[in-house]
Amino acid sequence: MKYIQKIEAPNYFIEESKELQLELESSENKSKIWDNLRCKRELKEYILENEQNGLCGYCEAKIKDINKSHIEHIEAKNRDYINLTFDYNNLIVSCDGLCFNDKNQRLTCGHKKDSKGYKVDYNLFLNPTKTENIRDYFIYSEQGFIGASNLDIDSSKETMRVLNLNDPNNQLPQERQKSLSEFRIKIKEASIKSGKSIKYITKFLLAKENLAFISFLQFKYKNI
Repeated sequence: MKYIQKIEAPNYFIEESKELQLELESSENKSKIWDNLRCKRELKEYILENEQNGLCGYCEAKIKDINKSHIEHIEAKNRDYINLTFDYNNLIVSCDGLCFNDKNQRLTCGHKKDSKGYKVDYNLFLNPTKTENIRDYFIYSEQGFIGASNLDIDSSKETMRVLNLNDPNNQLPQERQKSLSEFRIKIKEASIKSGKSIKYITKFLLAKENLAFISFLQFKYKNI
C-alpha cells in the first residue's frame, strides 16, 4: 500500500454533496443517500488521475476499466452517516476485488472490507490517506506475498486481513511477481536503448509512482 495525498475536492462534488448532505440529515434511510450522487464516474476519474496514479488505493493494481472500480469509503459510512458519507478525505478509489480472477467474486480490497458481517478494527486498520509512512508497515517476498514489518505487526496484519491482500484466488501474489519480472525486462531494454545506467532508469521509473504494485517494486529496489 502507498500513501495517498488528498487534494482539494472538485467543485462539482462539493456542490452536489452539499445538496445531498441536507437530504441525508433529514432522511430516515441514510444508507441510501450516497446512491443518489450523480457525479460518481467523474469523481472516480478525478481521484484516479490526480491522487492515485491510476492504481487501486488498496492493492495497487492498475485500474484499466473504470467500470470495474468504485468509490470507497475508507471508514465505513454506516459508522457515522452524517460525517462520513460525503467527507472527501474519506474517499478513495478501489478496484472491485476481481481484477485477476475469472470467478466474478469480490475477493479483495474495498468490497471485501465492506462485506456484510465482516469486522474491521479501525483502531488498527491503516488509512492510506493518513499514514504517510504506510509502506514501512509491509514487507514482500520474491514470490509477491505481502507480510508485516516490525513497525506495527498488529496494524499490518489487520490491514492485510481486512483487504485480503494475499489472496492467491485473486492472483495478487502472482501478479506482483509478474510485475517484477516485467519491470526487470523494461529497465534493461530502456537502459540499452537510452545508453543510461540501469540504476538511473530504475530510479526514474519508480519515481513516477504509476506502475502497478509500485510499493512491491519500491521494496524490491529499496537499496538501489
